Amino acid sequence: MGREEISHEYQDIRAAAACGEQLPSIEVTGQVMARVKGLERVPNRSTVRVANKTAATLSMLILLLLIAVTAYAASEYIQIRNKAGVVKVQHFAPDLKPKGVAAYYKYEWKLMDFAKPGEQIAYYFRGEPIPEGGSLLQFAYKEQRITDYSAFLEQMKRKNSPVVLPGTAGEYAFKYGTMYPGYPTKAEQESSPFYRQTLNELVDEAKQDKARNLFMKVVPWTETESVKAVYTKQGAFIDLSASLLHGGEVQVYQEPENKPEKLRVEGRDIVYNHVDRPDIKPGFSYHYLNWYNEAHDAYYTLTTYGDRILTKEQLLKLAGELIKGGL
Repeated sequence: MGREEISHEYQDIRAAAACGEQLPSIEVTGQVMARVKGLERVPNRSTVRVANKTAATLSMLILLLLIAVTAYAASEYIQIRNKAGVVKVQHFAPDLKPKGVAAYYKYEWKLMDFAKPGEQIAYYFRGEPIPEGGSLLQFAYKEQRITDYSAFLEQMKRKNSPVVLPGTAGEYAFKYGTMYPGYPTKAEQESSPFYRQTLNELVDEAKQDKARNLFMKVVPWTETESVKAVYTKQGAFIDLSASLLHGGEVQVYQEPENKPEKLRVEGRDIVYNHVDRPDIKPGFSYHYLNWYNEAHDAYYTLTTYGDRILTKEQLLKLAGELIKGGL
């Protein structure tokens, strides 16, 4: 089964450019359109949407990453393979991008008002069309930013993350970290007494209350779908994130603004992307790196922004240090 998703929340890049600010936290997982195949998942976090095969919105899960990259001839699309030769990262032309990703923007704010940071919400929306293969029970997550590294480290362990992001990135100190849950597949929901009971409770509530259409409940989560950390040094920032593939693959839909380049750093294939966006603002551009870690089965993104943006060489050097450190 495949699934399509949008990953990581992005701050408004257009607004930042219009205000003359440095590019905000570009977790390229919000700018890129990627597709992760291999699992059925439901919406993941609030600001990151993933439309899985059920067409729900995964507010970050693995990932319809909005990553972009220049179109290549079919035989020249960038690939990253694991040791067995299986393709784990595949770039495609934008005209092959899946259509019809569902969104729940019209009531997302209600979900976020209902939840506390770090909480996962199960919800049922009366009248919402259910995509093919979808489920009546949907999920959302309210981001929690943890500013103490020891607390973040404990959270990564408690939530069973195979990825442990470091306390520093080069000379950059930890600013905050956040994690996002993996949502149960439709099959998992149907086989779980807990999720069946949760859906029944919400449907029963809807039968009693005809004045509203959205019904919500906070539910626990233990499986991590992605983890990220932001690091800072005198007004400069590093954004490091990892999306867990759980046996799936990442499909990145290339866009004309991106100039991708496949490089080799510390024995690892890395894709360097430089993005020009004069449509947002004359001269506006940014760059980032992606790589795959087979031991973690994770897709990493490394970006730089703020007062002193790292050069390509500095960004690659930092990636090499992180890879040697186990990422």
